[in-house]
Amino acid sequence: MVLGIDLGTSNTVAATLSRDGSPVIVPDAFNKNETSTPSIALLDGKKAFIGQFAENLYEIYPQKSIVSHFKRNFGTQEPVYFDEKNNPWFSESIAALVLKKIKYDTEMYMPDGFTNSVITVPAHYNDVQRKSVIEAARLANFPLSAILEEPVAAALCYGNTNNFEDEIILVYDFGGGTFDLTLITKSKNQLHVIAKDGVNKLGGKEFDEIVSSTIQNNFYLATKKAFPTDRLSQNRLKKISEQIKIQLNDSEQPRDLSKWMMFGRDAFECKFNYEQYASAAMQLIQKTDSTVSRCLRSLGMQLSDVNKFVLIGGTSSSKMVYNYWNQKMGPHQQLIYHQPLSSVAKGAALYANSLQQSEQSDIRPVELRSVSTYNIGLRLNQQTNIDLAIHRNTPLPVTAKKAYRINPNQQRSFQVQLCQFWDAAEDVHELGNIVINQLPLVNDLMIEIQIENRLNGTIGVKVKNGDSGQDIRFEFHKKNAQHKYDFQEQLDLVNQVFVNNYI
Repeated sequence: MVLGIDLGTSNTVAATLSRDGSPVIVPDAFNKNETSTPSIALLDGKKAFIGQFAENLYEIYPQKSIVSHFKRNFGTQEPVYFDEKNNPWFSESIAALVLKKIKYDTEMYMPDGFTNSVITVPAHYNDVQRKSVIEAARLANFPLSAILEEPVAAALCYGNTNNFEDEIILVYDFGGGTFDLTLITKSKNQLHVIAKDGVNKLGGKEFDEIVSSTIQNNFYLATKKAFPTDRLSQNRLKKISEQIKIQLNDSEQPRDLSKWMMFGRDAFECKFNYEQYASAAMQLIQKTDSTVSRCLRSLGMQLSDVNKFVLIGGTSSSKMVYNYWNQKMGPHQQLIYHQPLSSVAKGAALYANSLQQSEQSDIRPVELRSVSTYNIGLRLNQQTNIDLAIHRNTPLPVTAKKAYRINPNQQRSFQVQLCQFWDAAEDVHELGNIVINQLPLVNDLMIEIQIENRLNGTIGVKVKNGDSGQDIRFEFHKKNAQHKYDFQEQLDLVNQVFVNNYI
């Protein structure tokens, strides 16, 4: 059996294949009607409550923090939670708890277990973020076969029952915390990714914050007091904001809302002006439009060149988003909702099955042809200019080389920074420094740095003597962080807690 997991910012969904090969969602082990797990955690000593358990218990444990939106911290080396003993928990370790819960659900649903699994990642994730997801699987002792980009997984799910041979489809993935878009075409059993783009911190959370700001302003107007900062009030604020956002986004007839609320001992009437909300929400949607235009321009294309525009992700399912793009579609184009909340997990399961069956002659495995999400380059000694090695949208896998000639008698070490970026002037991800110490005592040395961008979007580095071809030992130093991430420490933290009353 196989398993596909959409590890989402707001919700996590798992899927497998039925006996006839159709993808099906794995339900919650304790509530078969629940087909997704909220991506949240509530930790209490040796107990970790994940998903719906955490949502149900946060009012019982008002002193505890709900850990949510941890996905946004992948690759930052910043803790997302500190426990009673002041141990830092990183996004990888919280994600591992969610994966352990999913693993249990799957084992209850499929007693024979699973042999191949695929976890999806946003298409715009950089190298460090992708490796963070792989690290989370290691912490959860999760048998991970591959990572797969979310829009590609959605395209696999769509293509399983629909034909888009030799057409260009744009997968528009607007989720709870991230926005992705991917241009894809298909030829027989080959799926070609031709371009990718996205925004790391843009999703349903930003829509929630529009509502949250209105609630806090109304609270102040009614009570003349600042909004309470205790954890229970903050947790309730997040939950209520999300519920009202959904009502405003999906209103059949745009209208103002009025809700009575109580925080602490203060009750007040909160009024939501639809036009004000829609104006702020439209600015967020227009950011995605700008990203779509940027991606198409990089290929010399326009929106009219796209045959099918496929909407996936929780935020994409709102009427506001649908109506915005519907009025932009031409008569020859299709705007498609294709299982926006489950297609990513189902596509991941189909890909996992393709990996498992790749050696069987009667099943043709899916062949992915993807491209580099970012430009990749090297920067010497914190200089402004970046020595470009790999262009974005270059077909993967690809290997590039950069050579630097130095005199080791004048410098006993060599250091260069590895970077990923869309625009070198605005958005540079500093992945870390390649550091070579104890260089041989020669007058002239050619240092050759090989950069490999793999099919799954992760990066590998090798350093060689450019003259002799021999390998040169080096260290890779990530940026300094206030709290050091240690795999064994995080593994011990994850293993010492009971997840939803089981290990």
